[in-house]
Amino acid sequence: MSAPDLPARLAAALDRHPEATRWVAAFSGGPDSTALLHAARALARARGAELLAAHVHHGLQPAAAEFEAHCRAVCAAWGVRFEALRSPARPAPGESPEAAARTARYRALGAFARPGAAVLLAHHRRDQAETLLLQLLRGAGPAGLAAMPAERPWRGGWLLRPLLDCPAAEVAAYLRRHGLDSIADPDNGNLRRDRNFLRRALLPEIERRWPAAERTLARAARHQADARALLEERAREDGADAGALPLARLAGLSAARRENLVRFWLLGQGAPAPGERQLRAWLRAVAEAAPDRLPRLRCGDFEVHRWRGRLHLAAALPPPPADLRRRWPQGSALALPELGLTLAWEDLRTQLGGRVGAEVEVRLRRGGERCRRPGRRCRPLKKWLQDAGVPPWRRSRIPLVYEDAELRLVWGHFPCVPQRSGTRLSWS
Repeated sequence: MSAPDLPARLAAALDRHPEATRWVAAFSGGPDSTALLHAARALARARGAELLAAHVHHGLQPAAAEFEAHCRAVCAAWGVRFEALRSPARPAPGESPEAAARTARYRALGAFARPGAAVLLAHHRRDQAETLLLQLLRGAGPAGLAAMPAERPWRGGWLLRPLLDCPAAEVAAYLRRHGLDSIADPDNGNLRRDRNFLRRALLPEIERRWPAAERTLARAARHQADARALLEERAREDGADAGALPLARLAGLSAARRENLVRFWLLGQGAPAPGERQLRAWLRAVAEAAPDRLPRLRCGDFEVHRWRGRLHLAAALPPPPADLRRRWPQGSALALPELGLTLAWEDLRTQLGGRVGAEVEVRLRRGGERCRRPGRRCRPLKKWLQDAGVPPWRRSRIPLVYEDAELRLVWGHFPCVPQRSGTRLSWS
């Protein structure tokens, strides 16, 4: 039996998701995405599906505007709806331009990920082989060596790579057969880029010695994906569900299972897994730290905290300004961009349960604040927040409402009874 051709591979991938009636093809204008969009156009017409070509403009190259114009012209000629997405790629310190572009691309395409939608990417078997080698040279474990998945759920829809098992030669043959023109990225010849060096210099040498290397490396990636699935299954058995992770679940596990459990717990909540040495060192710190210590682990845009016998995942936020003090005119909304908040006057009235005075000020904690809650004794604010179960990393970001230098309200939590008479604030 002959191997399936490119359109058949696309049809088979979409057959597995009949609920996806809206297809979004990522279209760079390069050979691979041109072949995919051409095949998707024919299949969408045959099935009555909605097709959109999405082009991401990174702004990294002088020719980026020409790439967009080419893609727009192709879609106009083919009668395919086209949308250009502006997503500037700004590499973070230590991040490569390729990684920044990849992050920007997925961020832009994520706008189309929704129930009933399938986002189509044109990665093929040679891309998979290259990714495996790159991950191997970076010392990745099974999760990295599994390379790219052929499909995965994405924000209620699906991210599909229907050509992942398609040889690169088959894509080239499809382009020739249909006489399709595409654009070449001028940066592809830059051998200072890791993937370009591997693609242009290293992999051809490997294939001269091992002609089936592309197929073999892609098969090795599938084996690693199976291994990753087994590790994820073990992590679920060990308790890697959503929410805070009890430290008791780590007790009695081997070091490898502890690291596996924490890694998949993080991935399951949308946080990137830390490197092996970083995770191992942090777990050692968690085990050795005194109960009143709060060891913290940074994972991309997230932080992991140990608190009250559990591991908690929270967004990594910059420290709030220690000197924040804002006058709050009566009846207005108060914007606090440093905290990502806007406080409404009606919410203030509701939380205080009565009339609000005209001279109101908002501050943040500095330490030493005291509060007497209605019907209860005066205690340090820290103790009240501990009793309320407010995690330490959130306490410094809670707006405190003052009048006449007296603490009146811990925003979103509880009021404080005024210590002096004649106050203009009242509670019920």
